[in-house]
Amino acid sequence: MSTGQLEEVICFQYQRLMRYGGKWHLEKRTLLPGCIFLIGAELEILKNNYKGTMEEFAVFPCEIPYVMDMCQDKNVIGISKGIIKNGRLVITSGPLRDREDMVRKIDRHKRTARIEIPFIGNRREVTVGLEIYEKL
Repeated sequence: MSTGQLEEVICFQYQRLMRYGGKWHLEKRTLLPGCIFLIGAELEILKNNYKGTMEEFAVFPCEIPYVMDMCQDKNVIGISKGIIKNGRLVITSGPLRDREDMVRKIDRHKRTARIEIPFIGNRREVTVGLEIYEKL
């Protein structure tokens, strides 16, 4: 329940593996570019305290984001790992475990997946880290 005061500002991120310099590196990327979540803030309080014009950005009322359930640490979605068995995706570990139905597209080369999440009354595709380590 909202107290009317700004409690937390969240910018969700996801982890992914990138290969450069002959080694794999764990990187963080912004999950929803251009979106931040203000927990506990009421629109009128934001208007009264913001020094610029509200036309500089769009503000949408929103429920607690669905992706919070997938975050492991500090609003970061970790890398999931899985296999492809008989043409079907099976996630063996990570935040996508038991959520295979969310995956819309897999990029094995980039070690990412496009998933569909509920967002502001619609559905939106976002990228998260997914490593497919075996294909049977």
